[in-house]
Amino acid sequence: MTKSLTLPRHRFLGPSKWILYQLARLVICLFERLPMALSVRLGRFSGALAWVFFPKRRLAVRKNLEVVRRWGEANERPVSLPADLDKAVWQVFRQTGANLLGGFAFNRLSPEGIDRHIEVEGVEHLISALEAEKGVIVLLAHMGPWEALAQLPVISREHGLSAPFAALYRPLNNDYLDDWYKCRREARGTRLFSRRDGFHKPVDFLRSGGVLGILADQRMRQGERVPFFGQSVATMPIPGLFHRRTGAPVLALSLSTIGLGRWRLRIRSVDFSKLEGNADRAAAATLCNTALEWSLCDSLTDGFWFQDRFI
Repeated sequence: MTKSLTLPRHRFLGPSKWILYQLARLVICLFERLPMALSVRLGRFSGALAWVFFPKRRLAVRKNLEVVRRWGEANERPVSLPADLDKAVWQVFRQTGANLLGGFAFNRLSPEGIDRHIEVEGVEHLISALEAEKGVIVLLAHMGPWEALAQLPVISREHGLSAPFAALYRPLNNDYLDDWYKCRREARGTRLFSRRDGFHKPVDFLRSGGVLGILADQRMRQGERVPFFGQSVATMPIPGLFHRRTGAPVLALSLSTIGLGRWRLRIRSVDFSKLEGNADRAAAATLCNTALEWSLCDSLTDGFWFQDRFI
């Protein structure tokens, strides 16, 4: 049963932020109450409108997909893209809209309802990782319906697994929205850590046997510059640092569209054993990026390609 939400009290932060917070709550609550199929169709339509009105984003998506295609050709790796890249860009816009709006419905679904919309593959890797009793680090990419990731505690319980879940996140600029977002996540069984919590709290969480999700494909201003789809990019070092501190096994997760309002959640094991000892940060970051490449290649049009990623 979902816990009731009690938002923390704080000083009034201004009318514009409060109005934006109320509007966001209204829109999200509306889409949560729509049937999944309708939300997905509305999302596709919204994505098509965005394709029309945001030509600069179309260009950014195309540039990113061109990089991925060249990487696939150079490495003889099949990539799930249409031959016509303009068609691929169109699909990215429509699928991103579907993932965004369709994903909100997960917050009202029962475990049985979630099971009808998400097909899980590779749960044996999570079982094996939890048996090590060192916690688990899960590498996440910006792909699929992000709201579905908040249901990982529910999905795990349906597979007979019991472990605390948490995620690293970036606090929202609107404190009203940020507090509401955190309360909703924690009510569903996911604890949230931000940079405000420092390094030690998430490390202690892992050492206590928790499962920690990290969006590891974020665009970074600083970080280890290692290959990602054949390009040298600044890469988040945190997964490698946490693994070195805790010895926690590392998994990678992908979300791919397999039908109208249906997705496949695939879990892969990431072999960090070759990095044991004095492996440097760059080697760990390279291994993480390789795992993220595999995840995104499950369904490239489910990826979020709207930023200039390869800079």
